[in-house]
Order: sequence, then structure tokens, then C-alpha cells
Amino acid sequence: MSAKRFCSSFMPALINMTKGRIMNKQPRIRVAATAGFCFGVKRAVKLANEAPQKYPGQQISTLGPIIHNPQVVAQLSTLGVMPTDLNHAPEPGVTIIRSHGITRDLTQELKQRPDLTLIDATCPFVRRAQEIVADMSNAGYQVIIIGEPDHPEVAGLISYGDPQNTQVVTSLAGIPADFFTVRKSSRIALLAQTTQSQQLYNEIASALLAVKGELRCFNTICTATSNRQSEALELAEACDCMLIIGGRNSANTNRLYELSKERLPDSYHIETLADLHPEWFSGKQTIGISAGASTPQWLIDEVVEQLKYILKN
Repeated sequence: MSAKRFCSSFMPALINMTKGRIMNKQPRIRVAATAGFCFGVKRAVKLANEAPQKYPGQQISTLGPIIHNPQVVAQLSTLGVMPTDLNHAPEPGVTIIRSHGITRDLTQELKQRPDLTLIDATCPFVRRAQEIVADMSNAGYQVIIIGEPDHPEVAGLISYGDPQNTQVVTSLAGIPADFFTVRKSSRIALLAQTTQSQQLYNEIASALLAVKGELRCFNTICTATSNRQSEALELAEACDCMLIIGGRNSANTNRLYELSKERLPDSYHIETLADLHPEWFSGKQTIGISAGASTPQWLIDEVVEQLKYILKN
């Protein structure tokens, strides 16, 4: 057989074999580079982990869960670091202010207790937002906070402002109509819960530009949140299935899930590997994974390994 005839008869078989390998290969898994602990959460968890060694023999508690992740809270409890109810005064010993911060009055009250050692694990981005609310309120501004009224971070932010001139909104529709009337004397300061949607902040800030007066915009959404949201949207565009890992009570995780779901209907919010359903991945080629700022790396790794097992079997 000539070389020419050999090649022409052999190539179709080679092409078919190649096609078979492509069709039968396992789906690709892409994990977001921004998935997992942010700076503020790393700092808070580190302080909580170090407390038992630094204060041996003392009772150690956190004011509410240190972060919004049940698995991390459970892990810390094995070290003796227990969450306490914010409605009850902490027992004497060591008390850790959680990453979301607490109200100004409660902070002052705890600082005055001689039987308490206070560790402030408030995220620096949250602390900055608290200071902005205080400064703008003291300067006579109407303060608008974009956030969830029942979230502990927002409760803390409100406490730093004038109750008569501090308002929380969850959407553009939540801003009173009279804000948009002609009032040349208006002085408005806008900021946001640090884990809010960047899209929502931009929408409300743009609308408030119509107010006849002074508008000061403070983008207090932390950079980790903004970057995480941007990457999740990019992944949702490039994948045909998305997993968002994080606590059900985590605001930033829920926001990631909502954004991903809008872009890609086959998006799922899971807390642990036990939430995975094999049928989600049937016929999928690329599966994207992102995680909230309070999701530990070990939990992400567990989900990835379980996903590999599901896809292989």
C-alpha cells in the first residue's frame, strides 16, 4: 500500500477515535480564584483560634456566630470558643466581637466591664463604614444605607447614625419619593453593607444624582465582595452549571447565588458536599464553583473531591 493510500484509509479511523475521546471525557471543573475566606474573615477566625492558647482556662465566647458559616462555628466550639446570644450579657471571661461588628452602645457597655477581656474581630471594612455613618450623621447628612435591615452588620451601622436621619433601603423602590423633589438644601450620604451587590449600589447612586442638593457616595462594598461577584458572573457565562458554596445565613453567599442564578439558571447554592445531586451534572461540559467569603478552603476542597467522584462514577 502506498503511503498516500495508507494515510487516506487510516485518517477516518483516527478522527473517529479522537471524537470518541472528546465526547466521553469528563466535564471540566473550574474553581473561582476568589472563592473562600476574605481578609476580614481570615482575621476574625485567626483571632478566635488563637484565643484559647492566649487565655488558657478562661471562658471564651463570641457575640453571635463569629462568621456566617455553621461548619466553622462548630469547629471553633471544639476549641471551647462558643457563640452567645446577643440578647444576653456574656459571662465573665473573654468575649470576641464578631466580624460583622456590633452596635455602638453594646461596644461601650462591654468596654466598661472589668470582668471582660474584649477582642474586637470586626472586619476593617465594616469598621470604616461605621465611621462614615458616624461622621456623616454628625455633619448633618441624611444617611442612606443599602442593605438588609435584619443583618447584624446593618444593625451596627445604624447605631452609629442619628436615628431620625439614617435609613436602610433594600432597593431603589425603598427610597421615599420626596427625595427626588427639588430641595437645594438636601445633603445625602450614600453607603452600603459591605457585602451588597455592586449593581444595586450603582443603580441607586445613579438615581440619587437627580436630587437637587449635595450627594456624597461612599462605596463601602469591600473589594473582595466586588471581585468575587465579578468572577462569579464571568464563570456563569463560561459554564453550563454553577455551584455556590456557603452558609445559608451568609448574605454574601446568597448574593453570589442570586447573581449567578440570573445569569445561569443551572446554578445551585450548597452548604456542604451532602447537598450535591448527581442529576445536576448530567450532560454538562463545564462546572463552575465559587464560594462565599465565610466558606473555608477545606470545605471547598471537599466539594471538589466529591464532585470529581460523582462525575467519574
